[in-house]
Amino acid sequence: MQAPSEVTAPSAPTARMTGAEALGATEALAAFAASIELDRVPAHVVERTKDLVLDHLGVSLYGTVLPWTRMVRDFVIAEGGAPQSSIYASQHVPMRAAALVNGAAAHAIELDDTHDESLSHPGSVVIPAALAVAEHLDRSGSDFLAAVIAGYDAQCRVGSAIGHDLLSRGFHPPSTCGVYGATAAAGRLLDFDTSTMVSAIGSATSMISGTLQFTEDPAGTMIKRLHTGLPAERGVMSALLAQKGFLGPRQGVEGRYGFARVFTGRQDLDRITSELGQRFEVERITVKLYACCKLFHSMLEAIGNCRDERAFDAEDVVAIEPFGPRLMIDTHMEYRPASTMAAQYSLPYACAAAIVLDPASPESFDVDVLGRRDVLRIADLVQPVIDKDLEALFPRKMGGGVRIRLRDGTELTSTVIESRSSPDRPIGRADVQHKFAQLTSGLMSEAHQREIMRAVAALDSAASMRSLTALLRDLPLSRAVA
Repeated sequence: MQAPSEVTAPSAPTARMTGAEALGATEALAAFAASIELDRVPAHVVERTKDLVLDHLGVSLYGTVLPWTRMVRDFVIAEGGAPQSSIYASQHVPMRAAALVNGAAAHAIELDDTHDESLSHPGSVVIPAALAVAEHLDRSGSDFLAAVIAGYDAQCRVGSAIGHDLLSRGFHPPSTCGVYGATAAAGRLLDFDTSTMVSAIGSATSMISGTLQFTEDPAGTMIKRLHTGLPAERGVMSALLAQKGFLGPRQGVEGRYGFARVFTGRQDLDRITSELGQRFEVERITVKLYACCKLFHSMLEAIGNCRDERAFDAEDVVAIEPFGPRLMIDTHMEYRPASTMAAQYSLPYACAAAIVLDPASPESFDVDVLGRRDVLRIADLVQPVIDKDLEALFPRKMGGGVRIRLRDGTELTSTVIESRSSPDRPIGRADVQHKFAQLTSGLMSEAHQREIMRAVAALDSAASMRSLTALLRDLPLSRAVA
């Protein structure tokens, strides 16, 4: 690998630009994604990207066996089509179909990575799209990693510029902003020039969807799983159409009827182009340690801190007051969730899981434990409050805290400004590998786990992505394809 240097957009007439900030948002993103090369990316960014790929694979492989993923997989397989790219733990299907299924699997257990500022899940959109295209085209590991980095930047930068406004209007950021990440990654692997990438991004803008109505229904929530699969699929489709010469509008993000203005009314999009090619969004990603909404993670860590200060059992607890930013509470107060998704989005249930169960385990949110009396008793004690100081920090910091009163009168309090594994408190490769091993232990042998970990760690020198996708497709244990 050559010495790292800044990744810059291709040169253009000086009357039009002097850098990324001088371009419109769409063209700046397109120029960056089309030009990025891995040997011009700092080594630590490359290593971080490999860790995010491994984290994605562990979460997704666990998700392959869950009912909602299997429904999407069976639907895709029944439709048939060209055998181009691998569904994890299954078979070859068309590229965009693989991106759809694997994207849904990645979001199946709420343990996929997050980008706090954009309120988004880039890994579960960008990586499935990039892997599907890279496998079919037999691209190298370095091309794949460059595409992933470009995709994270596209999704996270657009989401950071407008994500909070999207939420206030009832749109889900991963399912809306995600299409830009998938398109950028797919276009990079298809060797797009800037103009073709611009066209692909413009077409992708017309494929955006995904509302927060699932938060209003304690049972009908499977659709959230598709909120990463759909943008992954549509990004691949937008890129493939652009490759054939299909033209999209040139200001898909910032135009008069572009994404930002139509969905949020926003016109100030400097966040998209600021330091583009110099600062990479993969460095601002949280690897999730709890199988529930990221907004709860600091509060859940605070519960653990209280327990470290004074050991107590669930029977000792008589009052729980979680506190944090408004969004931690709004739309998250379902006391009787009727589905796994609703439980993962429920603040009362998450508090109960932290005290009675283990919020790091997806099994704590299984339907068969939602009605346990000891869990519901704790959930009913939860009375949250909005904390003005933590609200002021949001979404730059997703802080949270808790006050717990015990039966003997003891009061315990803890505040966490940023949870462990967030960007300012990152975990290392060994921790990511441990999470991968824990999630996949029932799906494959330890030897197969080690093969996947070794393959991911060596991606930047891999001549072909197909050696990795073969490991992901041909799992040795039948449970993975049940």
